[in-house]
Amino acid sequence: MPKVVLVAGASGFVGTALVSRLVDEGYVVRAMTRRPNAYDGAAEPVFGDVDRPESLDAALAGAEVAYYLVHSLAATDFEDRDSRAARAFGAAAARAGVGRIVYLGGLGEDGADLSAHLRSRREVETLLAEGGVPVTTLRAAVIIGHGGISWEMTRQLVSRLPVMITPRWVQTRTQPIALEDIVGYLVAILDVPQSAGRAYDVGGPEVLRYVDMMKRTARIQNHRRLIVVPVPLLTPRLSSMWLRLVTDVDIPTARNLVDSLGTEVVVTDDAITSLLPGPTLSFDDAVRRSLTERMRVAAANETHAQAEPTAVVRRRRIVVLLTLAVGAALLGLSLTQRPGAGLFYVAAAALAATWTVGGLLSGPLHLGRSPSADKGRRPLLGPLLLGLAIGGAFLLGALVVREVHPLRHLVQQVLDHARHGSLPLVVALTVANGIAEEIFFRGAVFAAVGRRHPVRVTTIVYALVTVASGNAMLVFAALTVGTLFAVERLRTGGVLASSITHVTWSLVMLLALPAII
Repeated sequence: MPKVVLVAGASGFVGTALVSRLVDEGYVVRAMTRRPNAYDGAAEPVFGDVDRPESLDAALAGAEVAYYLVHSLAATDFEDRDSRAARAFGAAAARAGVGRIVYLGGLGEDGADLSAHLRSRREVETLLAEGGVPVTTLRAAVIIGHGGISWEMTRQLVSRLPVMITPRWVQTRTQPIALEDIVGYLVAILDVPQSAGRAYDVGGPEVLRYVDMMKRTARIQNHRRLIVVPVPLLTPRLSSMWLRLVTDVDIPTARNLVDSLGTEVVVTDDAITSLLPGPTLSFDDAVRRSLTERMRVAAANETHAQAEPTAVVRRRRIVVLLTLAVGAALLGLSLTQRPGAGLFYVAAAALAATWTVGGLLSGPLHLGRSPSADKGRRPLLGPLLLGLAIGGAFLLGALVVREVHPLRHLVQQVLDHARHGSLPLVVALTVANGIAEEIFFRGAVFAAVGRRHPVRVTTIVYALVTVASGNAMLVFAALTVGTLFAVERLRTGGVLASSITHVTWSLVMLLALPAII
């Protein structure tokens, strides 16, 4: 009879692939998750939360082997949380009579140079075993596969930045391994009883610097990228903020990752190859398979998005077109009013209401989540920082604009409403319209466009509506920030992040630009 196996962390990057492989191999698999009702993986979901020790006994009951793929890297107090969770899981496994725990840890030689993240991974090995259940640990570095945080960070840097000024950690050596290979090791180790109570280094066939990984990933995707030599000014804190602005990695995860990226993580003991011999995928092949899987997932999402009933799509598009007509008229009306005039405030408030109501009536919209974080986390700090960065760039551009009289005059036309009207009321309307525009343009219009060039189309529509203002500088701003807002919407899957970015940028412009122009 197949072994009964519990996988803690079944809905994660490695866990999802591992569960599928174990089911294919004939094991009876229980997928431990905090949200069993939402689980759509290959195995039977069971409720279990390592932060709630009382839930673990029922989840582990009857399991012969338990995989532990849990970490709290996205939390600022991840070391304390991971230690408590590991101790609780190990004790519950002992009470349930589990024969072995298999843990996926991190490479890196023991010593004072280990980062907090890697020290925590090493401590978890010990704490899991405190209950008396033998632990088999596989220690890996970067895992190349669609959805892996470290790999996605690398891919996104290459995809989004034609020129990269890199921090010093790009020169650190690592030994990446393909997702397929790490899953193969995790499954095969079950048939090696002598591995109980031992730790093994696992890695792919190549030792590479992170900069080498970036260059080869760029070449595989036919991207031409200029990678500038590392600069010491990018401290870990600045480096993590840079990663958050450019990639989907949230600030706490980015900081914890950056702290580890300066540590060399390569295989120093290849004992695993004597137990489980066989070739592993090259870095290039692992990258190609990851990119293929990413395309497959994107195609599946597109198919799902296109599954919306025709009547719903038609209604959404009709509502969008009507809202565009009314909104363009109100925008032109508001900005042609005398600064401080009552009709300006009425038209601006009506405009915010139009975008909001039109967006909500068009059909279901999505707030979005941070892809790299826990599924319950929503992006907040990153969009705020992005809004500040865009605002800073525009303020620098204003130093040039103020020297060109026609352009300066166009900007002053907009700012006069703040200079000569009620500033608190203008601020309130600015916030309201910023949110309303995101609900409509990056919400309703984005959904109406579907998967066919949503960033390009929504930006063009946004700019065309702005033409009604009769102000060329506003049209230019719409094209520029509209593209950035749409990318943020696409990146996070909803309008919350782009709304935060939009409002932040608008307030920077409203409050700081008058001092320059």
